[in-house]
Amino acid sequence: MNDDIIADLKQFIAVTIFQQTTEFRNEIKEIEGEVTSGRTEIRALGTKLERKIDELSTFVSEALETTNDATDRQLRNHEKRITKLEAKAL
Repeated sequence: MNDDIIADLKQFIAVTIFQQTTEFRNEIKEIEGEVTSGRTEIRALGTKLERKIDELSTFVSEALETTNDATDRQLRNHEKRITKLEAKAL
């Protein structure tokens, strides 16, 4: 092989490697964009989930409070009802 052929091979190898690494860089950039997009979607879902959990917690809390109030009223009226029943039985 003479020097011209070796120089041509070196140039061919350099160009081929440059093209391949450029393709890899472009693919990595695309993947990074997808990862960033995925992170954004995950954050948005996390925010929605937090909101939903807060709403459900509030709903459960209000339902328990309502039930407890009704039970408390019933217990307070229980003594009056027993007194009325005793009066009727006499």
